Amino acid sequence: MTVGTLLGKDRTPQQLLEEFVIGNSELQRLEGLLRKFNLFDALRLVRHEERHSDFLAYMLDPQQNHGLHDSFLKSFLQAALTGGDYSVNPIEIDIWNLTSAEVRREWENRDIFIRDEANHLAVIIENKIGTGEHSNQLARYYDAVCRECPGWNIVPIYLTVEGKDPSDERFIALGYDEVSDLLETLIDLNRNALNPDVRMMIEHYVEMLRRHLVSESEISQLCRKIYDKHKEALDLIFEHRPDRQETVRKLLDAWIKATPELVLDHSSKTYINFVPKSLDTSLLRRGSGWTKSGRMLLFDAHNCEDHLTLRLFIGPGPTDVRRKLLDFASNFGSPLKPSTTSLNAKWNAIFARKIATSKAYTLPDDEFKVELEKEWKKFLENDLPAIISAFDGEKWIREAAGATA
Repeated sequence: MTVGTLLGKDRTPQQLLEEFVIGNSELQRLEGLLRKFNLFDALRLVRHEERHSDFLAYMLDPQQNHGLHDSFLKSFLQAALTGGDYSVNPIEIDIWNLTSAEVRREWENRDIFIRDEANHLAVIIENKIGTGEHSNQLARYYDAVCRECPGWNIVPIYLTVEGKDPSDERFIALGYDEVSDLLETLIDLNRNALNPDVRMMIEHYVEMLRRHLVSESEISQLCRKIYDKHKEALDLIFEHRPDRQETVRKLLDAWIKATPELVLDHSSKTYINFVPKSLDTSLLRRGSGWTKSGRMLLFDAHNCEDHLTLRLFIGPGPTDVRRKLLDFASNFGSPLKPSTTSLNAKWNAIFARKIATSKAYTLPDDEFKVELEKEWKKFLENDLPAIISAFDGEKWIREAAGATA
């Protein structure tokens, strides 16, 4: 979309932005909601799947110190089982005493697993926020529990923000809107009995869900109203937004330049290249067809939209040198690990490390930067010294003019 298209009724970008920020009551209301203190917002847990599972496991556990005993566990199970034909029904759940139920986190890779020996009840909760299923996991979890608890009442729940249908029809779809409703009802029914700190924690959690996750939250409604009224201005802002790839490029560029042992080579949005000074020798500058520097041994950070992988490549150059480098890397062992012992026509990767996975890219910007810097420091403190040390014993690499700055 071009700027000309965005201008609509002959309005300039300046006029569009002024209309957006001046006298915009919905924007002011939205900013007020976002500024209001919320414990879960402050801890930046909105999209943190593991922390949601931690909180729900705490609330579902009758033996925890929230004082609700099995109330939330029962209401949660009844919500999931209502209207379906399952081995156990909501009435039975209401009658049973579930105060001895065990609630486990990450048990055999299951997000939440609940086991009640007295009633032969096993509950699997697979929790997804911003991620999807993988590797047929639902079927594997269900079949494993069937083997572990033969003849038991198994309640498999697939919990997502929107209540999406699971790939395995044996699982029951449940949405976070239902969770927020259950918790609000729980507060209303137990307001006087609840410890004030526990009540505040639950209220903050419900408020966070309604702010950010459930589809009909006040924030989502405000966002739709604002977009309908100021579409052109928001499209203009979006067109000029900084993207995650560019953010990563700038961070890596700055971190490499701030590391005395490293020299930055060619840098683009998608590929950031650098080399340790101790490996920047005249012998290894006899390459061709890669970067203008002629370096044939370079670290290459492949900066994709949803992941960042760092590799050490033997690039184009004299075949005899490339062959000798590959043989050395193949024989040395960890951390060097060539993808093949065959000399490719141009590039051979002899080291690889995932710096940021697709899961990290679902995090908010500030959390993502913290995670990225943590993995980069691990590379600097562990992998890089080991790689430099590996090459240190190869005196032939420093032949001719020796190392250069």
